[in-house]
Amino acid sequence: MARWKTYRFHVGSPLAGFSIRMAWPVFSWSWFQLRISTLLLLVLLASVAIAWQRDRNDLSDRIVDLEVELAQVRGVKVSWGIEQLFGEPDTPNFGDYSTAWASASADGQDEWIIAEFEEEVSPAELRIHETYNPGAVHKVSVFTPLGNEVTVWRGTDPTPQGSGGGVSKIPLGTIWQTNKVKVYLASKRVSGWNEIDAIGLVDQSGEVQWTRHAKASSSYGTRYSRTMSIPGPLFCGVMTTE
Repeated sequence: MARWKTYRFHVGSPLAGFSIRMAWPVFSWSWFQLRISTLLLLVLLASVAIAWQRDRNDLSDRIVDLEVELAQVRGVKVSWGIEQLFGEPDTPNFGDYSTAWASASADGQDEWIIAEFEEEVSPAELRIHETYNPGAVHKVSVFTPLGNEVTVWRGTDPTPQGSGGGVSKIPLGTIWQTNKVKVYLASKRVSGWNEIDAIGLVDQSGEVQWTRHAKASSSYGTRYSRTMSIPGPLFCGVMTTE
């Protein structure tokens, strides 16, 4: 705790002049020790929290690596599934093609996509290849090295509604390096399935990385892959022999 001590300041000769008395706080050594210990405790807690977050991010990255390897081994892409976002654009034309990602429902809810890339870079731009019912992109965020989500862009989709499709180039004005972005789609405001073929992350030198792994709020491919089709006509009846 602090205590007060009075100081006297005299201006002039010993016989003439004037004096000023001022009180100043004097802090005890025990108070200073208490504050130092509290500060060290806060630093320790912050260090533990940062280390835990980094370990969590490392584990998440390892899981992503494993999922990517498994996808490469399987070598199968589900029609309109999340795997359709991996790699470079491969949908030949604008339209409802199974080589692009689509949400589970056309306009049931607003959607989001988390795209992850190989290298962590200082981003300059995000390129979203929209191939069917474009115009729903309205927000983009990036994830910092500690895993915090930071919104870096809000606005109107550069590819307008009714245009058939196009490449939406979103400027990413941020100081954070990243290899993970989140794209928000206002699906309920843009009629029909808003299909996306690929997402590219552009760094400050103009190099483009394509999505290596992705997650989405929903996927038509998840529903599509659960249906079982039987090739050829199906015959049911009773066969008699003579």
